[in-house]
Formats: sequence, C-alpha cells, structure tokens
Amino acid sequence: MKKIVLLLLMGYFSYAQQPEHYYPQTQFDSDTCCWRKISAEGKHHESAELIVNYIKNSQNAENKQSLNWHAGQMYAMAGEGRQAVKYIKKTYDSFYKWLGGEDGKGWYYFAKGTVAFIERDKEKLERIITYWKKELPLDNNYEELVTLYNNWDKEYKDAYL
Repeated sequence: MKKIVLLLLMGYFSYAQQPEHYYPQTQFDSDTCCWRKISAEGKHHESAELIVNYIKNSQNAENKQSLNWHAGQMYAMAGEGRQAVKYIKKTYDSFYKWLGGEDGKGWYYFAKGTVAFIERDKEKLERIITYWKKELPLDNNYEELVTLYNNWDKEYKDAYL
C-alpha cells in the first residue's frame, strides 16, 4: 500500500512541476511561452517533447491538430524524421482531401508534401506541387512546399526558413 501511495505522490509532483499543463492553449502556443520560447533557443527536441507532453497531459489541449503539427515540425527541426512524420500524419487524412473544401484539400497536400520532404521522396513532393499549381489556389503553404523542393539538399531546419 505504501508503494502505491508513493507512486501516486511521485506522479502528482511530477505533474505539478509542469505548470504549462495548466495554461490555456492560447498561452501555451504564444511566442513568449513554453514550446515556442524553447524552440527559439534552438532546443527543438525539447520543444517537441513539451508539446507532446501537453497533448497527453493537459486538459487545455483543445486544437490537437495544431499541436500535433507543431510537434512534428519541432521533431523535423531536430532532425528526428521518424517522430516528425508520426505527428504530422496525425494532422490529415483523406477526409480533408475529399470533404474539406479548398482549405482541407490544401492542408492535406501541404502536410503530405512536408512528409514527402522529410521522407526524402522528391518525386512525390514534385507531384504534389504540380497538382497544387493546377488545382488549388497558390498560397503560403504552396510557397513553403516550393521552398522545401528548391532546398532539397538541405535538412528541414535549413530548408524550411
């Protein structure tokens, strides 16, 4: 019984040491707090882990699509492609493509194109860009895919910006 109480207390104090779990997502996601602040210091892995921890443990994680996207981006910035793809793939599925209108379709191809870059599938990224140019409005996400394609020989963290 003492062991169970001790484990529960350890879990509680571990959670209590993470005050960002209590923040509303708008605060957690702001430029002056939490994962973005850590990322600005170049600590992309730590930033990704903080986001994942927030998704799993915070009752305030409202927009999990956005959080998963940013976790994927941070893992990609840290050079951890496998983890990046895992979280980015949680942000889209075929329903976006078929039922999401132009915005949903654009997001589907943007996320899928980003995954193609991380997985080093240049042909797939090129097909997505070609399709987008013919079928969808050219927007910032399209431009980001073109930038990734034009910086193919670079790592994501250097190609993205």
